[in-house]
Amino acid sequence: AAALFVHPTQIRNKFSGIIAGRTGRAISASHQSSPLAATRFEEISVSVPQKINDNHRWVDEAAQVLEKWGAVALVSEENSSGGGLIAGEICDIANHAATSRMEDMHRRIESRGLDPSGVEEPYRFSEIVCRDEGGKRFDVPVAFLGGHDKAVTNRIARDVGSGRIGTPLAPFQHDAIKELHNGIDEIAKPVVDALWQRHEELNSHVAASGFLINKPGSQSQNWHRDGPDEGFIDCFVPLIDLTQSVGPTAIIPGTHTSTCGVDAYKKYGDCVPILNKGELLLFDYRTIHRGQGNRKKSKT
Repeated sequence: AAALFVHPTQIRNKFSGIIAGRTGRAISASHQSSPLAATRFEEISVSVPQKINDNHRWVDEAAQVLEKWGAVALVSEENSSGGGLIAGEICDIANHAATSRMEDMHRRIESRGLDPSGVEEPYRFSEIVCRDEGGKRFDVPVAFLGGHDKAVTNRIARDVGSGRIGTPLAPFQHDAIKELHNGIDEIAKPVVDALWQRHEELNSHVAASGFLINKPGSQSQNWHRDGPDEGFIDCFVPLIDLTQSVGPTAIIPGTHTSTCGVDAYKKYGDCVPILNKGELLLFDYRTIHRGQGNRKKSKT
């Protein structure tokens, strides 16, 4: 599952990085000193306590790591009872909702006389996007249903299109996704707000959300940045326990403020956060990354 947090300046700019392609806010001097070097998973990981509201030091630590490296993995404490930060049951139900939504959209595509698998040709609809010619990687956009400021969230969604998802969600899909999004909002938003409030008193909002579905046999993506603009933070939440073979997201920490090309991995190597179900990966929109191929024969 994924959500895109956005800086209020970019709201006023009509999401320049998404819609108009213009340059957003200038990079402040404090953002220009991020190191670019081989990075271990432990260096970008922050342990989150089971009772997240009892101790907020993890929020400040996570914001510092995110500012320095352009990425932070929010993981469970070692002495926790296992699993992720968002309850496993919530992730399982959301996973079922994502699969159900994709299958619903495939049936609608087939009813139009088109190939829903995407093998013949990738396609792009409001409700589903086939990302590769092999028909193994799909995006399933949904409106963000979590958080408290619904008026702002809905306005942002209308501006960028994520609120116009076409075919309504089935009731059980809506309820499952809402519970997942509330969990994301509770954990990720304080970190993103702390990141931007280090320099100015501003709060984040969610611009887009959805599910990334990586089927067995998918190919690795090319290394890329999601955009050139400061002020956007991606949040990924695996709905299964990750292993190297299922194709987790690989990142190159420090590239969010670097002018290096997308072949930086050749010099610095990559970092592949292997997260438990319900843990979170936050990374700057400008951080070089890619989704890896899924080599697991029976695991989506």
